[in-house]
Amino acid sequence: MTEKQMKQIESQLPQGERIDRMYTAFEGGIRVITKNAHGCEIRYNVSFDTDGNASIKRF
Repeated sequence: MTEKQMKQIESQLPQGERIDRMYTAFEGGIRVITKNAHGCEIRYNVSFDTDGNASIKRF
């Protein structure tokens, strides 16, 4: 994943959430796990468009 794609993902997160970790899912694709201000984990699927731009969708 490029620096540009990381910044795109971070910009889509709700205020107060931060990336905790990422991994390649067994089913394919990339998952992002974030933590909010209360320490709760939220999971997102990452998808890429034809230009390589990253977007996230809550899992």
